[in-house]
Amino acid sequence: MSAPFDAVVLLAHGARDARWREPFHALERDLRARVAPSRVQVAFLEMAPPSFAEAVAALHAEGARRFRVVPVFLSGGGHVAKDVAPLVDEAARRHPDASFAVAGALGEEPEVQGAMRDAIVRLARDA
Repeated sequence: MSAPFDAVVLLAHGARDARWREPFHALERDLRARVAPSRVQVAFLEMAPPSFAEAVAALHAEGARRFRVVPVFLSGGGHVAKDVAPLVDEAARRHPDASFAVAGALGEEPEVQGAMRDAIVRLARDA
């Protein structure tokens, strides 16, 4: 059985500081083995390459046609609410043979919320 998506694009905000971007690149590296044969690519809204359009173009050139976009944000407000849909719409216009499905903000997923709660409890108890 094939994976439902050829590619997963992890869409994060972006920052000039490479230290800020490293956790996203680490996540990308870790996920590559876990979601194979689907490809995984991190992309940034601003201030860091690759942009969403660049990431989609690269994955498309490698043969990806079914894209899952995962906004790596804590909540669905702000950038997720206003910036993601236009980016996806533009990518769909540039790649009419591709399909795009956008997940909700990663921080709103129950397992992410649970992991954050567990980390906060641990931090509150640490001396």
